[in-house]
Amino acid sequence: MTSTVLIHSCVPFWGDENDDDFLIASNYEPIIMKRSVFETTTTLESTPRAIENSGKIYVKDDYIFINEVNEGFHLINNSNPSNPQNIGFIKVLGSSDLSIKDDVIYINNATDLIAVTIDDTSETLTITKRLENVFPQIWSPEGMSYYNLEQDDIIVNWELIN
Repeated sequence: MTSTVLIHSCVPFWGDENDDDFLIASNYEPIIMKRSVFETTTTLESTPRAIENSGKIYVKDDYIFINEVNEGFHLINNSNPSNPQNIGFIKVLGSSDLSIKDDVIYINNATDLIAVTIDDTSETLTITKRLENVFPQIWSPEGMSYYNLEQDDIIVNWELIN
């Protein structure tokens, strides 16, 4: 089964040359959340997850952060490099990258940029700042954008439907 995705383009690939909206079939369907729900989903999970779809890797001091594409970051304690320990997961929907300065972790959270801190003692994560709509909506793995969204909709991932 395929879904129909509305694509907006300055130059259509086919159809009426004066019509800049056209429909195409996609093998992926966007996973969409309302902003009010989306902003509550970033958490620190003390139970590690298996690495399934890794992205970028970031190293800071004794820790390795491995991106689980569009889901968050695996937190690896590498204080003993011969025996690294997967110690938790930072759940950040729509994430692909992070940067760290001092003790602040900056992460793309779908369309937003967030700054977070982690309290090792209480094992809690706090969002200290959120800049909304810094990034465009996440494109599908097929390279398509999805513009048929309501104002408060955020694409957090894409799901294969075939």
